[in-house]
Amino acid sequence: MPALKIFHLGECPTVPMKGGRGEQVRLINTEIGAEKLDLHLNRLDPREPGGNYHHHSRADNVYIVKKGEGVLVVEGTTYVIREDDVIYIPAGHRHALTNKSDQPFEIWEIYAPAGAAFDFVQDD
Repeated sequence: MPALKIFHLGECPTVPMKGGRGEQVRLINTEIGAEKLDLHLNRLDPREPGGNYHHHSRADNVYIVKKGEGVLVVEGTTYVIREDDVIYIPAGHRHALTNKSDQPFEIWEIYAPAGAAFDFVQDD
């Protein structure tokens, strides 16, 4: 059984996001023993190139916008998402997220299930 963990956000590991999009703060994941849930904070740079259109076969995805404004495309429909918006993307729905603004964009991202059950299927 995984052990209880208490973190301070400013002390969590940060890794660059693919494609020079910004950085990801790693919080809850397999590295700490969590197999069913993944939680991280994405910090997208202003005018970053955008994420690939993709889906997850089994994992539901939740976004919680912490700061800024982003453009989310889900199944071909475009949404502008802003601070305090909470977005639920069911497994199998194709989606992509971009920060087209001139300001930083921060979004909490949760996957479940995670670990071995998680996949990333490119759709574009």
